[in-house]
Amino acid sequence: MRLNDDAMEPSHEGRLFHNGPEMADQHGMPVFTLVGAQVMDPSRGFQAAADLCVAEGKVKWIRPAGSPSEGEVIPVAGLVICPGLIDMHVHLREPGFEHKETVATGTQAAVAGGFTTICAMPNTSPVIDRPERVAWLQEKIDQTARCRVNILGAATVDNQRAQLSDFAALLAAGCVGITDDAAPFQSKAQMQAALHQLSGRPAPFLTHLEAEGLSGGGVINRGKVSRSLDVAGQDSRSEVVALRQWAQAAEGLDARLHLLHLSTAESVNHLHQLQQEGQFASLTGETAPHYFCLSEEAVLDFGADAKMNPPLRTEADQQVIKQAVIDGTIAVIATDHAPHTPDEKAAGLVEAPFGIVGLEICLALVLTHLVDTGALSLMQALAKMTCNPARLLNLPGGGLQLGAPADITIVDSGKSWIVEPEQFHSKGRNTPFAGAVVKGQVWGTIVAGRFAVREGELLAGGEQVFK
Repeated sequence: MRLNDDAMEPSHEGRLFHNGPEMADQHGMPVFTLVGAQVMDPSRGFQAAADLCVAEGKVKWIRPAGSPSEGEVIPVAGLVICPGLIDMHVHLREPGFEHKETVATGTQAAVAGGFTTICAMPNTSPVIDRPERVAWLQEKIDQTARCRVNILGAATVDNQRAQLSDFAALLAAGCVGITDDAAPFQSKAQMQAALHQLSGRPAPFLTHLEAEGLSGGGVINRGKVSRSLDVAGQDSRSEVVALRQWAQAAEGLDARLHLLHLSTAESVNHLHQLQQEGQFASLTGETAPHYFCLSEEAVLDFGADAKMNPPLRTEADQQVIKQAVIDGTIAVIATDHAPHTPDEKAAGLVEAPFGIVGLEICLALVLTHLVDTGALSLMQALAKMTCNPARLLNLPGGGLQLGAPADITIVDSGKSWIVEPEQFHSKGRNTPFAGAVVKGQVWGTIVAGRFAVREGELLAGGEQVFK
């Protein structure tokens, strides 16, 4: 089974617009109407020139352009209104690494990039591997987050891979999935045990595919660039070898498996084969923009700012990843936002940590490299950043249904701009896209009915209730 971007049937003509009853604002929440935009909702295949009203933190109605407005009238002609973007792979670094990022700064970067919901990876210090740590992080989120933050639980105690965490307890504490990211499983037995804990549950296991016997010690992809720089490389077979292990481990189990940050042609081709065979209850994959925008050659220009794990691969891999996004084999685009300090990245290619930032440029990279080139329609691209991750993790949001929380992204899809890392709201500046000219800028981000970004400007934080 895989999420299918193209299976969504548009609503019938008489059901295209929300014409609900009048709703009174009882809680002092803003009431406003976004007027004159193109409204797109990939969750139901809806696209039309329309006006959208927000009241009580929810979508009150969507009606044909020119309908009577309510509350503040906000003209957004020429812009695109879509469900708030969802990023299911973000490293917020808190607790323990607040010098790199915090919940506050990471979620500021998120809303600046159009994201209204993100998922926090658990490789913090301490590791988010037990309910009391989930509770601590949730309290920090409630106090400081500018958008919705869902928590992913660590698969092993302290990320040491010796003992599995109590998955049921983590899910009961509020985690939306379990992951071995940053501490990828190496044994089939441990994979089986993990899938057994989640068998029959709606939450997926999110795995970082890496056979360390093939990748260990490598800092970039093994190939012509690693040889020219005389540094150790990661064998690209590492990813598909790990995937084959997971497929063997899943036999006979009701397993939901999600493959993080896919980077190689071999792994994507094997993913497609496994999806066709239907062995898993759900088998999905994601990639990040850098894997379909760049190849290993970027390391020559950007050094450690182009160092991530998995590494950038060959141009041939890059093209296969892009095709897998286009044909739906890869259903989700995520950022793997991984901030580090300038000093850490300045340590050089060998010593610098893996990871780049991506929250504030992801949408523009997708629009520039996939939509503007005609590879995907805007509706198809948005599905991979809205309804698809929402369905995969059973999250609210991902659509603009009547009465749904007003989590909304407003995009100027035709506006070009230059990536300037010093302007990021994230603490991280580590990106191989510095100086790139991209198309598509976030005009507004609305979370639970309140603007976090308006006219391209991050607004001062106020009281938010993300319910």
